[in-house]
Amino acid sequence: DYVLSLVYNKEPVHYQIRRHGGDAFFSIDGGPIVHGLEMLISYYQEDAVGLSTKLGQMCKGQPPPSDSRRHGRTNLLHRATKEGEVTVVRELVKSGFHNLDAKNLEGQTSVHLASIMGFDDILEVLLNVGANPSILDGNGLTPLHYAAQNNLPSTMSVLIKYDANPQVRASGSGWVPLHYAADKGYSGVVKLLLSLNCPCHPRSNYNETPIDLALKNNHHECYALLKNHIPAEPLYPQSEWFHDILDREGTIERFRDNGFKDGSFLVRRSTRKRNFYVLSVVSNKNTFNYEIQNKDKFYFIDDGPYLESLDHVVDYYRRIPDGLPTYLVCAVHPEVALYNNHQTSEHTIPKPPPVKNCVSNGEKSPESCAVNGSDVQSSCPVSKPNLICRESLKLGLSVGEGEFGSVLQGTWINQNNTEVAVAIKTLRDEQMQSCREEFIREVEVMVGLNHCCIVKLLGVCLGPPLMMVQELVPMGSLLDYVLDHSTEIHLQDMLIWSAQIAWGMTYLESKRFVHRDLAARNILLSSKTQAKISDFGLSRALRSGSEYYRASTGGRWPVKWYAPESINYGTFSHASDMWSYGITLWEIITLGEPPYGDMTGTEVIQLIEANNRLEIPESCPVSIKSIIQQCWLYMPERRPTFKMLYKKFCSEPEYCCIWEFIK
Repeated sequence: DYVLSLVYNKEPVHYQIRRHGGDAFFSIDGGPIVHGLEMLISYYQEDAVGLSTKLGQMCKGQPPPSDSRRHGRTNLLHRATKEGEVTVVRELVKSGFHNLDAKNLEGQTSVHLASIMGFDDILEVLLNVGANPSILDGNGLTPLHYAAQNNLPSTMSVLIKYDANPQVRASGSGWVPLHYAADKGYSGVVKLLLSLNCPCHPRSNYNETPIDLALKNNHHECYALLKNHIPAEPLYPQSEWFHDILDREGTIERFRDNGFKDGSFLVRRSTRKRNFYVLSVVSNKNTFNYEIQNKDKFYFIDDGPYLESLDHVVDYYRRIPDGLPTYLVCAVHPEVALYNNHQTSEHTIPKPPPVKNCVSNGEKSPESCAVNGSDVQSSCPVSKPNLICRESLKLGLSVGEGEFGSVLQGTWINQNNTEVAVAIKTLRDEQMQSCREEFIREVEVMVGLNHCCIVKLLGVCLGPPLMMVQELVPMGSLLDYVLDHSTEIHLQDMLIWSAQIAWGMTYLESKRFVHRDLAARNILLSSKTQAKISDFGLSRALRSGSEYYRASTGGRWPVKWYAPESINYGTFSHASDMWSYGITLWEIITLGEPPYGDMTGTEVIQLIEANNRLEIPESCPVSIKSIIQQCWLYMPERRPTFKMLYKKFCSEPEYCCIWEFIK
């Protein structure tokens, strides 16, 4: 890690620069993750988001370390490598040349250059003395990516001999080397990668598999190799790690009995979804749970590769973490064996038959996106909601319609025999089968939340019907309020609501939840000076190591509140929530105007892609206008975080009039 020191108001201010992973990716205080220390400094020279001030004149020192940079300076080792001068490279290495991973002006190391040119002898020299075989260059590509692009199987063999990772994804596209080989029709590279037990069906950020690319580009030999490939038999039988009947709490108990060793893992049936499974793994004394889904007889976790069986899933993640916090190291054995001597248990999982046709159409829409993070929680056992008996509830008048049924005003007689005014969300009988899981998912999100700017879940009644009991927020939605009381609303009111929403979203951000439906209609007012975030029906937890969630189904998506990456690729993050926050502020400032008016979803997308945005009223304060504009920056990593905004509201003098309402 590094420290950024700057002067503000004649006083020194220090910020920790956090390094992410082993490569040159950095961030400051929850800000965007930037590739290269020098690029991070450039970013904050343009914008002070999160800092006391943007960076001005530097105190001249030395160039940053070579392994911290996205782009560097071309040195003698770069030139000798590019020209194929193996003797010069050997002499430089013998003389103790230390900057083996230094990058040139294009952001490439000598290993990249040797891999691009196919200089295997130079590559051996560099890797033999410890050069990094999997480092990303300024374009987000590894040496293996370049060797695959240039049809150099012998070069790839050298890289893999020195433990280059063939599953590293290119920044932007998410392609692995097998994608490039299939796209170009390089059958020799495809054969090599498959012989090394690389998954046959990795997926890109757009859900493309190598077989899709081979088919699309009429590379018949590559297509046949991929279509007819039979993966190696997994090494670890299900009897070592599959638990047929086990819930989350039981899983944590088994890990506790096993000493909570890092890399301990097991696979169990999902208690929430039929025919789904869950991989549970321990890292740093925490338990992480990953939903294993099934599609077209393949199994997959999040945006990982399609794999042929549960056995292959375990085999793959034993070799490559690929988004998990650690390798699968130590299987936690079931208490009862899966198999007896003569007969298979009725609960054993059969291997799927060979796939006849695994080619998809290569397209990806929000309605058919892959899941990233859908069954992931933190280390502690999941909090259980308070169970409320039906007899303690008195149902009143309907106050609206929710996603799953009616929302009623009511009264709950609590444990202290006190009557409490509540809002009761019901699940209609006809929705019981189709929406029960979504209803329960909303409960699971809300049960662990406790913040003054978030509607509180009081409990669940099993009914019938199934009911969610929440605190009553008497003034209704913020949208209705600004529409009905436009003449009574002042700038201070708008600032209070804006800051309180940012405060509540900062809390959700700290809990690694993305809301996915932030809008004025989903902000409730308990008083004119107290806003609360509600409606967590679309909210999801982010898995460890991931900064986004990818939705598996479309449903009724509020496209006009969504960021471009959410519309185009179905990916959701704190940054996409920030875009929605900007739309919500626009609704507040315009006193409830519908964003984009009568435009269709398609027209909205076209407008955004043309770098146009909603027109901000001239009456909007400059500071709020600036926040809205930052929320609508096209690149997610350039948008502020909620933590930054809340800090801004709490510290800048122009907001002092609202401090009593946000601290």
